Amino acid sequence: MHEPLSIVVADDIWNLYVFGVTRVERDWWVQMAVVGPRSCTVTVRVDAAKGRGAAAHEIVRLVTDWLREDETSDHAFLESAPLEARAS
Repeated sequence: MHEPLSIVVADDIWNLYVFGVTRVERDWWVQMAVVGPRSCTVTVRVDAAKGRGAAAHEIVRLVTDWLREDETSDHAFLESAPLEARAS
C-alpha cells in the first residue's frame, strides 16, 4: 500500500488516499479519501492531456481549495474545467 500524500490547509494536516482512478477519453476520474479533522471523499475529474504531473498538481490544488472553502461536506465532486469551457 502506498503512503498517503499529506497536505496542510490552514493549521490542519490532511492525508489524501487514492482508491480509484479511471481514464475516460481525455479525462482522469480520481476517487480519494481525505482524512484530517474529518473524513470525507472526493471525486476529481482532471484533463489528462498535459500528463500525470500536471494532473496531480491540479488535483492537489482543487482538493486544497475545497478544504479551505467547505468545512462540513463529507463528499465533493471537483473538476478543473467543465466540458463546456474546454470545448470552446
